[in-house]
Amino acid sequence: MLKIKLLCLIACTVFIASTAQATPGTHAHFAAFFNNGSHADFSFPDTVVGNAIEPLMHKKGGEMMLFAHSVAIQDGDVFSIQNDILREVEGSFQDFGLNCQITIHTQKIWEVSGMCEKFLVGKGKSNQSIMPTAISKQLIWYKIFEDKEHGMAGYFMKEKGQDFEK
Repeated sequence: MLKIKLLCLIACTVFIASTAQATPGTHAHFAAFFNNGSHADFSFPDTVVGNAIEPLMHKKGGEMMLFAHSVAIQDGDVFSIQNDILREVEGSFQDFGLNCQITIHTQKIWEVSGMCEKFLVGKGKSNQSIMPTAISKQLIWYKIFEDKEHGMAGYFMKEKGQDFEK
């Protein structure tokens, strides 16, 4: 009986996997960085061309806080991204990270806007507005927010790719 159940499970998995089709779509990427203090002249660039944003930022003195990727973006989608670490500091717990909601409009030129909550150890929570930002070209990371006081910045990129849909 166990063998029959296992064979049925395998057959269902193969059937479901075979019904997925690759279709073209547009992917959305979000990355956030903080200044690690290793370079006195560090500044976040307004744009970064290509996929290799993490090595470029690391070379300049930036560390990745968060990276997210989504597929088949449609007009009006809200990209909800969070990476939050709970840390004990001097006997109490504090958060470190980001919680962002980014609205994506995909008419002629893409535009993103939204809000991020920033959690900073020893500094509490603060909000960061993401003003409407045009994302006109593919494979270019656009800086969509920067907090100079705390040394943080967020970037957004779009690219065409294959999406898997049922």
